Amino acid sequence: MPEEQTNTSNITLKGTTAVTGLVMGVARVYSRGNININPDPVDEARLPEEKTKFEQARKAVGATMERLSDFAHSRNDSDTRDILNAQHGILNDPELEIMVHQAIDERSVRAEKAIYDAFQHYIDLIKASEKSFLMSRLSDLRDVRDRLINNVQQLGMIASFGKNAVMVAEDVSPIEVITFARNGVKGIVCTSGGLTSHASIIANAMGIPMIIDAKSAMRTLRDGDTIILDGYGNVVIACPDEEMTSSYTRMIKKYKEEEKRLRHVIDKPSETACGTRILLQANIDFEEEVLNIEKYRAEGIGLLRTDTLLMNSGPLTMDRKRQEEFCQTAFSGSGSSQVTIRLLDVGGDKLLNIKAKESNPFLGWRGVRILLDRRELLLSQLEAICRVAGRYPGRTRILVPMVSNLEEFLEVKRELAGMQKNLQKKGVPVDPNIVLGIMVEVPSVALQIRLYAEHVDFLSIGTNDLTQYTLAVDRGNSLIASLYQPMHPAVLTFIAMTVNAGAEFHVPVAVCGELASEPFAALVLAGLGVRELSMTPRLIPKVKQALRLYHIPEMKKLSDAAMNCLTTDELKRIKSDWLAGYKEKLKKQQAD
Repeated sequence: MPEEQTNTSNITLKGTTAVTGLVMGVARVYSRGNININPDPVDEARLPEEKTKFEQARKAVGATMERLSDFAHSRNDSDTRDILNAQHGILNDPELEIMVHQAIDERSVRAEKAIYDAFQHYIDLIKASEKSFLMSRLSDLRDVRDRLINNVQQLGMIASFGKNAVMVAEDVSPIEVITFARNGVKGIVCTSGGLTSHASIIANAMGIPMIIDAKSAMRTLRDGDTIILDGYGNVVIACPDEEMTSSYTRMIKKYKEEEKRLRHVIDKPSETACGTRILLQANIDFEEEVLNIEKYRAEGIGLLRTDTLLMNSGPLTMDRKRQEEFCQTAFSGSGSSQVTIRLLDVGGDKLLNIKAKESNPFLGWRGVRILLDRRELLLSQLEAICRVAGRYPGRTRILVPMVSNLEEFLEVKRELAGMQKNLQKKGVPVDPNIVLGIMVEVPSVALQIRLYAEHVDFLSIGTNDLTQYTLAVDRGNSLIASLYQPMHPAVLTFIAMTVNAGAEFHVPVAVCGELASEPFAALVLAGLGVRELSMTPRLIPKVKQALRLYHIPEMKKLSDAAMNCLTTDELKRIKSDWLAGYKEKLKKQQAD
């Protein structure tokens, strides 16, 4: 399909789905507009007035954030709450106040100029870092900046767009997503953005379908166009003709009916048609997401990400008490099930106070490398985990990220033993049976997996990074997005090697990457021998439904076929044939 088709009807734009879904509505082209900054200096007598403007703007923006936070709370949306806390952190950062006041006092600039320059300093640092993890956060900074400046200049930000709107923008901030949700917006289309951006996370939490990287959307789509956002097909269609409109109306109805049917799967056992148990666990990023464990009947937490705790922390700090609270919530909200806590897994960025620029950050200072270099981070995490684990004996697994050599794992193991010994001396209850494992996401580990299997308690395959490193494809680079193939035979071969080593050494093997959440891929993984899958909780019913319809030999046949594919087209044909058969199985099941 071409990137765009400029007929008078059925204008089709390709993009990348950030939040799945299918909606039809009215395009509302949204632009923040250009910020006009007056660079002229002000009289010295007016400097206190400029500082007052800044403080008043900060209070007003803070009040808006509180109202939006109340809205998020009313929806039991912890993701949004945590991200708003992060934006509150930006807004109330003492360093920001110091920089703005200094600029006003020392350069006699207006409040809006001082605000703009202060934020530009942060933005320039992030751009220089070239870290995709941070680049996706630029919209947060710009949003807080623009709201402060617009408040100073007494400008409004966002009007009501109506209940049937599909927003079209270059990028959106978390607060804008929340504001859109309050106005009943049905979907969001962006020309840029990231799959892991705060805006995408909130859109997912709000249930708003979102497509990013639809590059020509702002040029091609007009305000008022009828628009279809197809998050299943990764396309946006504007000005659909009668036939297209009718077709998508039927599809929307079909997906709604499918969602209703999935509700009946939630309470059924997680097993194949032949009775083989497949453990379906939850990937958890934010505290109140833990509520979804029970809602979707996840069997514990297969990946508790601790990285989000850095959102509300200063450079090189992760408050131990806050970590304890996070872990406590995870354990108390997951019944008697297992909880797998991944140690801090971020790259070399401003959050970690890195001043040196990394020429190739994805192959640089990240994961366990940071933890071993900044030992206080590791010890803080281990202490928090050990304290909570002592209250819930027999349930804790710790996952070490970005391991590329055995010495890294063994060093973390030594630090864990030392931490438990120190806590015992203090009279703190500890669990001597904490399970320690590694993320299999670096080819060097996968190639020597039998060596690692002798030393670890469990293995968890991170298919996102394993794919990236195996295929030499930056998964955040839209120029080579088509080359990012998690089901490439080379990736599947590494997964199979890991599963076989686990079986040989009696070490459990899980898959916690995004691949686990796609039904076809989940069947292939089960065919390879994987018996633990971890994913976003709301996707568990769809995966469970597929697993319950197939026998292990059928899954083995699928995995063999996928591993022997020579081309991408061949894999697509296999998946297409499977999908046709899957639909028939569903029909038969519903008829019965």
